[in-house]
Amino acid sequence: MRPLSRVALAFVLFASSELAAQSAPQSTAPQTARQALIEMFFGQAPNHLEKHLPDVTRQAFHEMQEANGESYLAMFSLLAKQGQNDKEKIETFDSGSTLFTAKNVSAGTYDQVDVTVEQDNLSGDDDQIDLAIHMMHGGKEQILPFIPRCSFSLKIESGVWRLNEISVGVRLPLADPNFLKALLERERTENEQMAQWSMRSIDSAEKSYLAAQGSYACTFSALTSKGTSTSRRAYLYDTQLASGKKNGYNFAISACDASHYQLTAEPAVPKTGQRAFCSDESGTVRASADGKGATCLSSGEVVEQKQAAVRIPLQASPEPSGATAQSNSTSGTALPAERVRVSWGVSQSFLISKVPPIYPEVARRARVTGTVVLRALINQTGDVESLSLVSGHPLLAPAAMDAVKQWKYRPYLLNGKAVAVDTEIQVNFALSGQ
Repeated sequence: MRPLSRVALAFVLFASSELAAQSAPQSTAPQTARQALIEMFFGQAPNHLEKHLPDVTRQAFHEMQEANGESYLAMFSLLAKQGQNDKEKIETFDSGSTLFTAKNVSAGTYDQVDVTVEQDNLSGDDDQIDLAIHMMHGGKEQILPFIPRCSFSLKIESGVWRLNEISVGVRLPLADPNFLKALLERERTENEQMAQWSMRSIDSAEKSYLAAQGSYACTFSALTSKGTSTSRRAYLYDTQLASGKKNGYNFAISACDASHYQLTAEPAVPKTGQRAFCSDESGTVRASADGKGATCLSSGEVVEQKQAAVRIPLQASPEPSGATAQSNSTSGTALPAERVRVSWGVSQSFLISKVPPIYPEVARRARVTGTVVLRALINQTGDVESLSLVSGHPLLAPAAMDAVKQWKYRPYLLNGKAVAVDTEIQVNFALSGQ
């Protein structure tokens, strides 16, 4: 073959191979472990979760069933679908420091949740991805007492990234000044809120003491001790507060006589940035930024005005059959001064108007739940006359008291005569989805 012919043939073969290469479908880049993790939780395919589980795991989950007959695999699929339900609020990232961002997720208590990639350690067919969770509210990260972290270990199996292990833990950056500063600020805020509530609780106890005894109590022991006389009773039921120390504050009653008293609350540890609080027989709570009770009494700024109990006008309701209470009966225990003590269940049967509590936003963000138990005095007309805390979280107690003050009861009859009732009231706080 002539040299020219050989060159022409080589050119034709080369051109043909290039044309074939260009017409052949281009192969897509293999999925990364990070993309597989995103697909597991936010994928749309029916098997988006199952395909990334090891064969042995899928087999075991198919065989395992809960009491209701639903397989564990179906249960995990439902959890993953939560991400799909909120997909329009979730943005994922195949690269960069953020794995996904969730905004206003349903039943959430934060404006935004950011999940960041702390480490992505790829080694051959194995990859370990460490994630950190950041809670945001109002554009600012909310500092928790710890930083939640998750670690996902994935391994290539049959050409697919499979999830082999999940580790969940917390990180405490004890040497991080910013973390510690935010943690202390959170503690100060909660302590101040509790101090204000405690001031209101003591003021309420003083008012009840004045009504019963004709003078103010000048010591905490007078408010809490029932004494030996049958006419004495406790007015302040919080035993910790009765000691004069609670939640980082020292409480004191001073300048006290039959018609006047002064109440102060100072931080137990000085120079921590916590305010001092004070009050007197007016019921108005004031504060001083220097943390000193004396400054508060002389020039403190008002933080809480005295609020009269709200009365709700209601139509008269007929007394239910069998409502008359007898002294020493099983429904109530007679007390002096036309008063009986009844259980929470009995008092509920006389409740005719109930105002639900407003969930405190700070408690909602901190996901604080639980039951607040209050000691209540209900007067002869069915109005809540006084309240004091028996137990409950300090972030929830003020909201519970504000609501219960507005409740209305039918008059409780003893031998045909309306009497006051001493009882306990329970107020439950629960977040949606719990």
